[in-house]
Formats: sequence, C-alpha cells, structure tokens
Amino acid sequence: AGDLDRARRGCQQMRDWVLDRRKKLAPAVGKLRVKGISDGSQPLVLWRNRQLAAGRMCCAADDASATRFCQVFPDAFYVAERPAYFEGESGSKGRLLTAGFHLMQGYFRDDGPLCALVLSDEENRELDALWQELNFITDLPARQYKDFIFFERAEPPRFALGGEFDFARSEDKEVTSPAKIERLRQVYLGKARQIGASDQAIEAMGDYFTNIAAEIRWVEQARLAAEPGHLAALRRFAERAYRRPLSPTEGDDLLRFYHALRDRDGLDHESAVRDCIASVLLSPHFCYRTNLASGHDAAGDSSARQVLPLSDYELASRLSYFLWSSMPDDELLAHAAAGDLHRPEVLITQARRMLRDQRVWGLATQFAGSWLDFRRFDEHNAVDRQRFASFTNELRQAMYEEPIHFFVDLVAEDHSVLDLLYGDYTWANAVLAQHYGLPMPATDAGGWARIDGVRRYGRGGVLPMAVFLTRNSPGLRTSPVKRGYWTVRRLLGERIPAPPPQVPELPKDEAQLGDLTLPQLLARHRQQKSCAACHDRFDSLGLAFEAYGPIGELRQRDLAGHPVQSTAVFPDGGEGAGIDALRDYLRRCRQDDFIDNLCRKLLVYALGRGLLPSDELWVKQMREKLPAEDYRFGSLIESIVTSPQFLNKRRGPRR
Repeated sequence: AGDLDRARRGCQQMRDWVLDRRKKLAPAVGKLRVKGISDGSQPLVLWRNRQLAAGRMCCAADDASATRFCQVFPDAFYVAERPAYFEGESGSKGRLLTAGFHLMQGYFRDDGPLCALVLSDEENRELDALWQELNFITDLPARQYKDFIFFERAEPPRFALGGEFDFARSEDKEVTSPAKIERLRQVYLGKARQIGASDQAIEAMGDYFTNIAAEIRWVEQARLAAEPGHLAALRRFAERAYRRPLSPTEGDDLLRFYHALRDRDGLDHESAVRDCIASVLLSPHFCYRTNLASGHDAAGDSSARQVLPLSDYELASRLSYFLWSSMPDDELLAHAAAGDLHRPEVLITQARRMLRDQRVWGLATQFAGSWLDFRRFDEHNAVDRQRFASFTNELRQAMYEEPIHFFVDLVAEDHSVLDLLYGDYTWANAVLAQHYGLPMPATDAGGWARIDGVRRYGRGGVLPMAVFLTRNSPGLRTSPVKRGYWTVRRLLGERIPAPPPQVPELPKDEAQLGDLTLPQLLARHRQQKSCAACHDRFDSLGLAFEAYGPIGELRQRDLAGHPVQSTAVFPDGGEGAGIDALRDYLRRCRQDDFIDNLCRKLLVYALGRGLLPSDELWVKQMREKLPAEDYRFGSLIESIVTSPQFLNKRRGPRR
C-alpha cells in the first residue's frame, strides 16, 4: 500500500507540473475585431475557434524542446464546452460542443489532438461519421446560416440592416440557395471593405461563406440521396404497424400519398414522411385486429363455410397479443412469411419460446390483472394513510407487482397452475418483505427475488397476497364479504347476483365496532333470509382471511382490540381456522371449479370474445388434459393455441 501511495503521489506531481508548464507555453489567440461588426458575428467567432484549434499542439516559445513537449502534451485533447462569445479558456464551463454563438447552439469541432494522438483510423472514421450525422439530422448548417442573417440584421451594430441586404431574409426558404448565398457574400464583403475591415477579416468572412455553402450543399445532397431509403423504411414501418406485408395496392397508396404531399401541398421530405407515419398510425389496420373472414374462402365458395382459417400473419398477431399483449417479433413474422406457423410443432415451439421471453409480462398484467382484479391497484387510494402510515407509495407499488412477478415466474418456468392456490413461495422486494416479515431477499436495492418456505409467515400463492387483501378492504376495516366474494367470483368463477336494495351497511371503521366482532356482526346479518342465500356461499371463505388486517398485515387483534376470529364453517360443512383451512377446503371441494374457471378465463382472453356453446367441448378437453400434464401452465397454452377456435375465424354476415 505504501508503494502504491508513493507512486500515486509521484504521478500527481508529474501531472501538475505538465499542466502548469503547458499552460505557460500555450500561444495566445486574440479576437478578430472589425469596427461596425459585432464581436459575436459568426465569421469572427469561427475564425478564432479555428486559430485556437490549430494551436492545440503548438508552442508560444521559439524552442525546439518546448515545441516537442507541446506536441506530446496538447493544451487540450478536445474541447467539449465553450461559453457564449468564447470569452473563457478552453476548459471553461459552457454549452456542450458549442461554437460560442450568441443566439443559437451552433457546433464547432475541436478535437485535432485526440484524432492525431489517441484514436485509431477506424475510430477516426467513426467520429467523422458522427459529426456528419449530427449535421444531417439537425440540418445545422442551414439553421446556422439563417441565424447569421438574423443576427447581422437584429443585433447591434446591425451590420446587415441596409437596403442592399433586404433580399436576404432568414424566413425565406430560398435564402440558402447557391445564388442567394453568393449574392449575400458579395454584398457582405463589399460593405466590410468599405468600412475598412482588414485583409485578415475579409479572408475570415470569405472562408465563412465558402465553408457554410459547402456544408449546406452536403446536407442537401445527403438528404436527397437518403430519400429512397426513407421511403423503403416507411413501407417496412407500415408492414410492422399492420403486422403483415402490405398488399401492392396499399404500398402504392402510401407512396402516392407521400408524393401528393410533396407535389400538391408543397411539403418538404421530412414533413411528408411525418404525415405518412401519422396516416399509418391512424389506420384501422394498426389500431385494430379484426381477423375478419374475407368474402371468399380458399375453395371459392362465398356462402357455404362460416369458419375460415386465419392466415399465418393473422395467427402470428393473435399469438403475440395473447402471450405478450404486443405485436409479433421478427422470429414470429419470419415463420408467418415462411408459411409454416400453422404446423402444430412450430406453433407450440414458438409459444414455448414466447412464454420464456420477458414480454410475457404483458400476459401477467393484462390477463392476470383483469382476471384477479388488481389492475390499476398502483393508483389505489382507499387506505387511510394516517391510520396506516406504513402504506407508502413504494409499498403500494410492491403489492401491485407481487402477483405479476409470481405469475411471470409460473409461466416462464412452466409451474403447476395449482401453485396459485397452494404454492409455498412468493416474490418480494425489500419493501414487501419487510411488510410481510419475510427474510430480506438477496438482491440489489429495489430488486425482486423468489422466496420459498413462506407458509410459516402466513404467505404463499395468491390467496394471502396483500394486493388482494387491501383491494377488498374498505380502508378502515377488513371485509370478509368482499374477500370471500373475490375468492368465489374471481378464483372459482361463481356468479352471484347483486345484493337487494336497502341492505344495511356494516360500520366503516373496525375500531368502532363496539362489543361485537366483525364475524359476529356478519352472523347477525346472515340471519336475514334475503341475505343468507348469497352470504352463506362466500362469508365463510372471507372469514378465513381475518388474521390479515386492512392492508394485508398479519395480526392477532382487530382494530377494536378484539382477538382475531378466523374460524369458519365452510359450505361443505367442514370447519377450520385461517388461510390453511381455506386451502384445504379448496383442495377438497373446489379445485375442479378453480381449474374450470381458469380454463374459461384464459380461453376467453386468447380469443378476445365470450365463449359459445361450441367451445364447451374444448374447455372439457383442456380440463381433462391438465392433470395428465402435472397441471403445467404450458399445457393450457398449448391446448389453446392448437385449438380450432384459436386457428380459425368466423365469417361475418354477408351484406
């Protein structure tokens, strides 16, 4: 350590000596001034920039060793920042890569020593291309020249304010034409000579007009040469947007629209392309996936068949929006182009690949979020944050993401769908782990990790997830009614009618229940015959969650101080306490209902429509296949994507 410290100090001393000596040897460069022309005029500013850039490796002293020293140690390898008017030294803080102009962000390249001493030939070519690309994208030379015209007319001493300059207006589209640039050059230099500008200043002004004209012409020619490529890219963009190749008519129409914008409406190339992109994004082919049957089937019979196969591109879109909630990727479109996506082995292989892709997050948020009713929980504001100070925005976000991470893992790893009910694991980050009392996950701050063996902490599967417990609590108390209803409605698929009018409400604040507990109040509520028929179907399931407070926290007493009562008599006559008893009841009596509901919900989501009587046979086959496949989630996906319902479309009514 001592040797390293001594070496470091020695290097620092050498550095400081080099910097000090280099500063003393730097050649001085003054401003080029012309009385009657602003010091901030572009020709004068750029002249000084060029002088400074040329002197980076030069020496002020007439000494061979000092000259060699300056060639090895430039005063700057490159200049990244300059203040306006370039008043400071090269290291002064200012605007990045600026030329030092007053009214605009013009750029000046000052990196000669870097290119000569550091970069390879290949790196120099790459850097040259980047500077050209900057001009190409920003159209900087033309904008800089127009700003020069404005500056010379508007800023004191307003050198170009006379009538002889009236033809040159920055708002004129033709002001950058070769003829007008040459005309302004002649007039500008003529007046500069009249007011006594030095030969050096005249040369700097002439160089300005020569250089800016060349840069403007290069950008114009490069952009003109790029137009065919842009139009080809526009067509490819439309194909990606429509998720299929364009028909010849569609391609011709798109180009016809572009040329009409150029020729009829007088738009420039960039504006015309922008309007074409807007037309693609407004097209029904982009906004909707209709999958409508065409007027004639493959056999030419326009009326006999009511069901027709999807095209490969339609199938690619249906599969992609099913599993990713997004457009097909290149690999899927390549199979559509090859015409082999309908082959079951190809379709299954692609589905398995897509389920392992991170974009399956779309299935988790869209399908699972709708099925289990936690979409938009990240905006949930029903919790009283004064009473529940731990319910922060970070905890709310973590609650929202827990089922998503759980579902993505289940899908990507092809776990059993029964893990949703019985899994002895969950996913958590540090915020959620602290809320649950779980061991902190071994991840970076904010990272998520799977945590196994969480039953002993009262977690595991979706049932005790805080997002559902909080979502189904009024805010200041728990709600066995809502939690039980969520269980039978969302997980088991029961359809329960709406409550009759004028049903008395329970107290909103659990702390104000008085001597009775919430389960006792519910028991009294069920004594009313109009309520008992429905409440007997889900209240007991909801009571099993009473060990979890209004934000899903484990507790032993409710907010009124009563010991928690989570004992429930289930509809089959069995009795038990807590979430484990609920799991046992579901496994014993309702597991088939859960499987049936999941099959139906997933098939509805995949098809984008409600189920028909003709779908019942396929739902039955999905249910019967699942146990033989160890209840793998992938088995459900494979059953769906190879089903006639998924592979075909129905003909609409003839008009």
